[in-house]
Amino acid sequence: MPDSVQAAAKVPLLEIDEERNAIRRWQDHGDREALELLIRSHARQAWSMAARYTDNPVHLEDLAAEGILGLIRAADDFDLCQDVRFSTYAGWWVMNGVTTAAARIRSVIDVPVRAVTEMRGGRLDEVDTNVVAMAMTGIVALDAPMGDGTASMMDALISADLTPEETATAESLHEVQRRLIETAMSSLNDEEAEIIRRRKLQPVPESLEDVADAMDMSRDRLRQVERRAMTRLRRLLLDGGFHRAMLN
Repeated sequence: MPDSVQAAAKVPLLEIDEERNAIRRWQDHGDREALELLIRSHARQAWSMAARYTDNPVHLEDLAAEGILGLIRAADDFDLCQDVRFSTYAGWWVMNGVTTAAARIRSVIDVPVRAVTEMRGGRLDEVDTNVVAMAMTGIVALDAPMGDGTASMMDALISADLTPEETATAESLHEVQRRLIETAMSSLNDEEAEIIRRRKLQPVPESLEDVADAMDMSRDRLRQVERRAMTRLRRLLLDGGFHRAMLN
Protein backbone atom coordinates (compact mmCIF):
# COMPACT_ATOMS: atom_id res chain seq x y z
CA MET A 1 0.00 0.00 0.00
CA PRO A 2 1.16 3.61 -0.53
CA ASP A 3 3.02 4.85 2.54
CA SER A 4 2.47 8.59 2.13
CA VAL A 5 0.05 11.16 0.74
CA GLN A 6 2.38 11.76 -2.20
CA ALA A 7 2.74 8.05 -2.99
CA ALA A 8 -1.01 7.49 -2.80
CA ALA A 9 -1.67 10.40 -5.14
CA LYS A 10 0.57 8.85 -7.81
CA VAL A 11 -1.43 5.60 -8.04
CA PRO A 12 -3.82 5.91 -11.01
CA LEU A 13 -7.54 5.67 -10.43
CA LEU A 14 -9.34 2.70 -11.95
CA GLU A 15 -11.86 3.14 -14.72
CA ILE A 16 -15.40 2.36 -13.60
CA ASP A 17 -15.43 -1.03 -15.37
CA GLU A 18 -12.10 -1.98 -13.79
CA GLU A 19 -13.34 -0.80 -10.41
CA ARG A 20 -16.53 -2.85 -10.55
CA ASN A 21 -14.72 -5.91 -11.86
CA ALA A 22 -12.28 -5.73 -8.93
CA ILE A 23 -15.15 -5.43 -6.45
CA ARG A 24 -16.95 -8.36 -8.04
CA ARG A 25 -13.83 -10.55 -7.95
CA TRP A 26 -13.29 -9.72 -4.28
CA GLN A 27 -16.91 -10.20 -3.19
CA ASP A 28 -17.57 -13.33 -5.23
CA HIS A 29 -14.21 -15.10 -5.14
CA GLY A 30 -12.22 -13.53 -2.30
CA ASP A 31 -9.58 -12.41 -4.82
CA ARG A 32 -7.01 -10.59 -2.68
CA GLU A 33 -5.17 -9.22 -5.71
CA ALA A 34 -8.41 -7.58 -6.83
CA LEU A 35 -8.92 -6.10 -3.34
CA GLU A 36 -5.36 -4.75 -3.26
CA LEU A 37 -5.80 -3.20 -6.71
CA LEU A 38 -9.00 -1.50 -5.56
CA ILE A 39 -7.54 -0.27 -2.26
CA ARG A 40 -4.30 1.01 -3.82
CA SER A 41 -6.35 2.96 -6.35
CA HIS A 42 -8.40 4.63 -3.61
CA ALA A 43 -5.77 4.89 -0.85
CA ARG A 44 -5.52 8.62 -1.60
CA GLN A 45 -8.93 8.99 0.06
CA ALA A 46 -7.60 7.55 3.32
CA TRP A 47 -4.39 9.60 3.28
CA SER A 48 -6.17 12.79 2.25
CA MET A 49 -8.73 12.43 5.02
CA ALA A 50 -6.03 11.60 7.56
CA ALA A 51 -4.01 14.68 6.55
CA ARG A 52 -7.00 16.89 7.40
CA TYR A 53 -6.74 15.87 11.06
CA THR A 54 -3.02 15.82 11.84
CA ASP A 55 0.43 16.73 10.57
CA ASN A 56 2.16 14.44 13.07
CA PRO A 57 3.80 11.71 10.92
CA VAL A 58 3.09 8.95 13.45
CA HIS A 59 -0.55 9.97 13.87
CA LEU A 60 -0.91 10.45 10.12
CA GLU A 61 0.05 6.84 9.45
CA ASP A 62 -2.32 5.61 12.16
CA LEU A 63 -5.24 7.62 10.80
CA ALA A 64 -4.53 6.58 7.22
CA ALA A 65 -4.45 2.93 8.34
CA GLU A 66 -7.92 3.36 9.84
CA GLY A 67 -9.05 4.93 6.57
CA ILE A 68 -7.69 1.92 4.65
CA LEU A 69 -9.73 -0.37 6.90
CA GLY A 70 -12.73 1.76 5.98
CA LEU A 71 -11.99 1.15 2.29
CA ILE A 72 -11.87 -2.60 2.92
CA ARG A 73 -15.21 -2.50 4.74
CA ALA A 74 -16.65 -0.53 1.83
CA ALA A 75 -15.36 -3.14 -0.62
CA ASP A 76 -17.08 -5.85 1.42
CA ASP A 77 -20.45 -4.06 1.48
CA PHE A 78 -20.58 -2.17 -1.82
CA ASP A 79 -23.75 -2.93 -3.77
CA LEU A 80 -22.90 -3.41 -7.44
CA CYS A 81 -26.56 -2.90 -8.34
CA GLN A 82 -26.37 0.74 -7.24
CA ASP A 83 -25.38 3.41 -9.77
CA VAL A 84 -22.72 5.07 -7.64
CA ARG A 85 -18.92 5.17 -7.79
CA PHE A 86 -16.99 3.26 -5.16
CA SER A 87 -15.19 6.41 -4.02
CA THR A 88 -18.49 8.07 -3.12
CA TYR A 89 -19.69 5.10 -1.09
CA ALA A 90 -16.28 4.50 0.48
CA GLY A 91 -16.03 8.13 1.62
CA TRP A 92 -18.52 7.33 4.37
CA TRP A 93 -16.43 4.46 5.76
CA VAL A 94 -13.13 6.31 5.39
CA MET A 95 -14.41 9.34 7.27
CA ASN A 96 -15.87 7.18 10.05
CA GLY A 97 -12.61 5.30 10.50
CA VAL A 98 -10.39 8.37 10.46
CA THR A 99 -12.56 10.55 12.69
CA THR A 100 -13.03 7.79 15.26
CA ALA A 101 -9.27 7.25 15.43
CA ALA A 102 -8.63 11.00 15.55
CA ALA A 103 -10.98 11.29 18.52
CA ARG A 104 -8.95 8.66 20.37
CA ILE A 105 -5.68 10.41 19.59
CA ARG A 106 -7.01 13.78 20.75
CA SER A 107 -8.98 12.41 23.68
CA VAL A 108 -7.40 14.83 26.18
CA ILE A 109 -8.08 18.00 24.18
CA ASP A 110 -11.22 18.17 22.04
CA VAL A 111 -10.47 20.31 18.97
CA PRO A 112 -13.44 20.93 16.64
CA VAL A 113 -12.83 19.43 13.20
CA ARG A 114 -13.95 22.62 11.46
CA ALA A 115 -11.50 24.69 13.50
CA VAL A 116 -8.63 22.44 12.44
CA THR A 117 -9.74 22.52 8.80
CA GLU A 118 -10.01 26.30 8.74
CA MET A 119 -6.61 26.69 10.40
CA ARG A 120 -4.96 24.45 7.81
CA GLY A 121 -6.72 26.35 5.04
CA GLY A 122 -5.43 29.69 6.33
CA ARG A 123 -8.94 30.97 7.05
CA LEU A 124 -8.30 31.91 10.69
CA ASP A 125 -6.60 35.06 11.90
CA GLU A 126 -3.31 34.84 13.79
CA VAL A 127 -4.87 34.79 17.25
CA ASP A 128 -7.33 32.00 16.46
CA THR A 129 -4.63 30.03 14.60
CA ASN A 130 -2.44 30.13 17.71
CA VAL A 131 -5.35 29.03 19.92
CA VAL A 132 -6.07 25.99 17.75
CA ALA A 133 -2.39 25.09 17.48
CA MET A 134 -2.01 25.25 21.27
CA ALA A 135 -5.11 23.13 21.78
CA MET A 136 -3.85 20.49 19.34
CA THR A 137 -0.60 20.19 21.28
CA GLY A 138 -2.43 19.97 24.61
CA ILE A 139 -1.49 23.43 25.90
CA VAL A 140 -5.03 24.83 26.23
CA ALA A 141 -8.53 23.35 26.23
CA LEU A 142 -10.91 24.91 23.75
CA ASP A 143 -13.85 24.40 26.07
CA ALA A 144 -12.28 26.50 28.83
CA PRO A 145 -14.42 29.58 29.60
CA MET A 146 -13.13 32.97 28.53
CA GLY A 147 -14.19 36.56 28.97
CA ASP A 148 -17.23 36.75 31.23
CA GLY A 149 -17.39 32.97 31.43
CA THR A 150 -20.48 32.60 29.23
CA ALA A 151 -18.55 31.49 26.12
CA SER A 152 -15.53 29.35 25.39
CA MET A 153 -12.81 29.48 22.75
CA MET A 154 -14.62 26.64 21.01
CA ASP A 155 -17.72 28.82 20.64
CA ALA A 156 -15.66 31.58 19.08
CA LEU A 157 -13.99 29.29 16.56
CA ILE A 158 -16.98 27.36 15.26
CA SER A 159 -18.06 28.68 11.89
CA ALA A 160 -21.65 28.47 10.65
CA ASP A 161 -20.49 28.07 7.05
CA LEU A 162 -19.25 24.85 5.50
CA THR A 163 -16.02 24.88 3.53
CA PRO A 164 -16.21 23.77 -0.14
CA GLU A 165 -14.61 20.48 0.84
CA GLU A 166 -17.12 19.93 3.65
CA THR A 167 -20.01 20.81 1.33
CA ALA A 168 -18.89 18.28 -1.30
CA THR A 169 -18.40 15.60 1.34
CA ALA A 170 -21.81 16.31 2.89
CA GLU A 171 -23.55 16.07 -0.48
CA SER A 172 -21.87 12.76 -1.30
CA LEU A 173 -22.67 11.30 2.10
CA HIS A 174 -26.27 12.51 1.89
CA GLU A 175 -26.71 10.64 -1.39
CA VAL A 176 -25.22 7.47 0.11
CA GLN A 177 -27.52 7.79 3.12
CA ARG A 178 -30.55 8.26 0.87
CA ARG A 179 -29.70 5.12 -1.08
CA LEU A 180 -29.16 3.12 2.11
CA ILE A 181 -32.55 4.22 3.44
CA GLU A 182 -34.24 3.27 0.17
CA THR A 183 -32.59 -0.15 0.22
CA ALA A 184 -33.55 -0.72 3.86
CA MET A 185 -37.14 0.38 3.20
CA SER A 186 -37.43 -2.16 0.37
CA SER A 187 -37.03 -4.94 2.96
CA LEU A 188 -40.32 -3.97 4.62
CA ASN A 189 -43.74 -5.19 3.56
CA ASP A 190 -46.28 -2.70 2.20
CA GLU A 191 -47.98 -2.15 5.55
CA GLU A 192 -44.72 -1.56 7.42
CA ALA A 193 -43.35 0.72 4.70
CA GLU A 194 -46.46 2.90 4.68
CA ILE A 195 -46.38 3.29 8.45
CA ILE A 196 -42.71 4.25 8.47
CA ARG A 197 -43.16 6.76 5.64
CA ARG A 198 -46.13 8.42 7.32
CA ARG A 199 -44.72 8.34 10.86
CA LYS A 200 -40.97 8.89 10.28
CA LEU A 201 -40.05 10.10 6.79
CA GLN A 202 -42.41 13.01 6.14
CA PRO A 203 -41.43 16.64 6.89
CA VAL A 204 -44.35 16.73 9.32
CA PRO A 205 -44.95 13.18 10.62
CA GLU A 206 -48.54 12.08 11.07
CA SER A 207 -49.83 11.29 14.53
CA LEU A 208 -50.36 7.75 15.75
CA GLU A 209 -54.10 8.35 15.87
CA ASP A 210 -54.33 9.70 12.30
CA VAL A 211 -52.34 6.84 10.80
CA ALA A 212 -54.29 4.23 12.76
CA ASP A 213 -57.58 5.69 11.55
CA ALA A 214 -56.38 5.98 7.93
CA MET A 215 -55.16 2.38 7.88
CA ASP A 216 -58.17 1.00 9.82
CA MET A 217 -55.87 -0.39 12.49
CA SER A 218 -55.91 -0.27 16.27
CA ARG A 219 -53.32 1.96 17.90
CA ASP A 220 -51.78 -0.97 19.75
CA ARG A 221 -51.44 -2.93 16.52
CA LEU A 222 -49.89 0.07 14.76
CA ARG A 223 -47.36 0.53 17.56
CA GLN A 224 -46.41 -3.14 17.32
CA VAL A 225 -45.89 -3.01 13.55
CA GLU A 226 -43.96 0.26 13.80
CA ARG A 227 -41.60 -1.10 16.48
CA ARG A 228 -40.93 -4.25 14.46
CA ALA A 229 -40.23 -2.26 11.28
CA MET A 230 -37.98 0.26 13.04
CA THR A 231 -35.96 -2.53 14.67
CA ARG A 232 -35.30 -4.06 11.25
CA LEU A 233 -34.48 -0.69 9.68
CA ARG A 234 -32.03 0.23 12.43
CA ARG A 235 -30.18 -3.06 12.01
CA LEU A 236 -29.95 -2.66 8.23
CA LEU A 237 -28.86 0.98 8.43
CA LEU A 238 -26.21 0.28 11.07
CA ASP A 239 -24.87 -2.55 8.92
CA GLY A 240 -24.84 -0.14 5.99
CA GLY A 241 -22.74 2.47 7.78
CA PHE A 242 -25.08 4.76 9.68
CA HIS A 243 -23.72 5.98 13.00
CA ARG A 244 -25.81 4.83 15.95
CA ALA A 245 -26.33 8.44 17.10
CA MET A 246 -28.07 9.25 13.78
CA LEU A 247 -30.79 6.69 14.53
CA ASN A 248 -31.92 7.97 17.92
